[in-house]
Amino acid sequence: MQVLDFSRSFVTFVTPGRGNNARLQVEAECRISAGGREQSYYFFASCKSEHTFAREGLFHQDNYDFCGIFSKEEYAIFRTKSSHHAGWKEQGLWQGRFEAVPQHLVRAEGQQLAGPAQMVQASLANVPLVGRVEIEGGAGERALLEFPIKTMNVNDIEVVFQVDTGPLAFPDFSLPAVRQIERLFPAYVAYNAPHFADFVVQQPLQVAGGAEVTHYGRLLSLPARTAVIALA
Repeated sequence: MQVLDFSRSFVTFVTPGRGNNARLQVEAECRISAGGREQSYYFFASCKSEHTFAREGLFHQDNYDFCGIFSKEEYAIFRTKSSHHAGWKEQGLWQGRFEAVPQHLVRAEGQQLAGPAQMVQASLANVPLVGRVEIEGGAGERALLEFPIKTMNVNDIEVVFQVDTGPLAFPDFSLPAVRQIERLFPAYVAYNAPHFADFVVQQPLQVAGGAEVTHYGRLLSLPARTAVIALA
């Protein structure tokens, strides 16, 4: 079977006037099937807000985490500051916002591991691993999430495993939306069985004193089909 080689897969956004060609490593793919259409969304690696190509003082003083998602037509950008703000998610069609968004996607051969024993063995042998989680919505919608497994917990005495990795683009099928990009949010995933996956999703969250931050704080446990794939 083939999976994305995330180490060699990129999306690049080209700003108007070709002032910047920002190459962004793909962190995860979310492939959504809905209404007879299938569309892939690529979550890109985060960076920090910067004065691009400045002579000095490269990082913004009021700095924020910058990450996002691109498909062939849509985009979302998340700007996570120390406190929550109304414009933390920018989304829509990228045409007109960017000059171009070329995708460079490389696929590699992989083998789905049959169970915990193989997963433990592959992890201890430092084999590159890719995770897959398939979840369903309530109206025949389906999402296949694919991502590099960055953190893999195993116990070779009890022969158990637990994936804990991210971030990735999580589709919240409970939300009404004109475009699927409106349902996608950064999340982390954990699973240790073939039939369910747990997620912690980024969202606005009130803390002591009434302040509001943007934090991974919403916990979800969903029926799912999970897999661990070893790269050849």
